[in-house]
Amino acid sequence: MPIKNRDHLFYPALAILISATCFAGFSWTYFGPMVARSYPPAGAPLHLHGWSFFLWYLLFPLQAILVARDKYALHMALGRLSVVLVIVMTVTGILVLSVRVEEALRNGGPQIWLLYGPLFLSNLLLFVAFYAAAIRMAMTNRLQAHKRLIIVASAIVVGAGSARVLMLLSEFHPLSVPIGILACSLFIVIGIVYDWLTVRSVHPVYWIGLVAVLGVEASLFPQLNGDTVAWINQWIGALGEHLGVFYDPEPTVEF
Repeated sequence: MPIKNRDHLFYPALAILISATCFAGFSWTYFGPMVARSYPPAGAPLHLHGWSFFLWYLLFPLQAILVARDKYALHMALGRLSVVLVIVMTVTGILVLSVRVEEALRNGGPQIWLLYGPLFLSNLLLFVAFYAAAIRMAMTNRLQAHKRLIIVASAIVVGAGSARVLMLLSEFHPLSVPIGILACSLFIVIGIVYDWLTVRSVHPVYWIGLVAVLGVEASLFPQLNGDTVAWINQWIGALGEHLGVFYDPEPTVEF
C-alpha cells in the first residue's frame, strides 16, 4: 500500500483513539454526570473549559478525516476555528486551576490541586506550545511537521483523560494521576513506531514531544520534587487570588 494511503488510515485512527481516551476519562467525572443531571452547580468558566475541550476532541479526528479525503479547504476553515477553542480552553483552564489551588492553599481544599496543580498546568502549557508550533508549520507549508505536532499536542493534553481512566481502573491509587498523565506519551510512541515502519526514520517532532512529556512533567511529580511543586503552587495561588472574582469554585466536584 502506498505511504499516502497508509497515512490516510493511520492518522484518523490515531486521532480517534486519542479522542476516545479523552471521552472515556471525562465520561464518569463530567459528561456522564452532566447528562444524568447529577453534576453539582459550577461556574461558567468550568463549563466553558469542559465543553471547549469536548469540541476540540470532536474536531481533532474530523480534521484528520478531512485531510484523508482531500477536503483541504474545509480543513483549513475548521483549523481557524480551532484557534478559538484553544484560546478558550487555555484561559478557562488557567482560571479554574489557579482559583482551585488558591482555595486549597487558603482553607485546605481538595489536596489533589496542591499535589498536581503544577503538573496540570505544565500539561496545558505544553499543549499550547506544540499547538502554536503546529499552526506555524501549517502557515509555512511544512505539513509533515504540522500533522505530527498536532498529534503530539493532542496526546499531551489528553493526559487529563488518561489519568481519569487510570484512577478508575486502579481504584484511585495515589500514583494514578501522574502515571496516567505520563501514559499519554504512549500515543507519541505509536507515532514513532509508525514513522519507523513506514519510512525507516522518525520525525524530530516526536522525539521533542516525548522528551517534553517525560522531562517536564516527570519533574513535577510531588513524590520526586515536592519543594519545587510547593514553590510553583505559591505562584499559581497568587494568580488565583487576582482571578477569583471571575470564578467561584464552590460547589464543584473535586477533580
